[in-house]
Amino acid sequence: MNLISKSLLSAALVACSFAVAPVAVAQPYGPDTCAEGFVWRDAAPGDHVCVKPIGRQRAAEENALAASRIDPAGAYGPNTCLNGFVWREAFGGDVVCVTPDRRDAIQNENRLGPSRRALAFGPDTCIDGYVWRDAAPGDHVCVTPNSRQRAANENTAALSRIDPAGAYGPNTCITGYVWREAFGGDVVCVTGARREAVRQENAMAAARRVLN
Repeated sequence: MNLISKSLLSAALVACSFAVAPVAVAQPYGPDTCAEGFVWRDAAPGDHVCVKPIGRQRAAEENALAASRIDPAGAYGPNTCLNGFVWREAFGGDVVCVTPDRRDAIQNENRLGPSRRALAFGPDTCIDGYVWRDAAPGDHVCVTPNSRQRAANENTAALSRIDPAGAYGPNTCITGYVWREAFGGDVVCVTGARREAVRQENAMAAARRVLN
């Protein structure tokens, strides 16, 4: 077995991770589009952090109450908060006064914001009902969860389906099996029907992505 074949086989055998791509919706607002159940916070124009609807409502209420929560004679002039309030800091320069626990919640929203976008996994994000196949690292073809599990099972069973003494050396499949060919160099052995199913998955890959 040459070095390239070893690398490909090793990659296929270890590709059993299960980081499921998130459910996503259409992209009417480009890369800032929120996943289903989330909306832009809009604490100020351009604040596209994705939050739950209650988070957006609270931000609007805080903006409406802002003037009543400041002490113009304080150390920070018109940006001084009354006792018991602190700057919200939803973004740089956000000096709307809120309670400390609310500021902590805002910081958590900022941290979680990217994961709440419909394209949390970039242009490879799958539409609802599909996940990455992950037959090897970087295999982002969108398939059903059942097919993903089958690919993982095939990787686990790979060594039991080869005949090292065959025509293709350690890449030779035992009788009844063929190379899966999910991607170039994929020599994991599967049934003929499964290889055909994988080819169909590859052909349908683009249609199962959010940005299609």
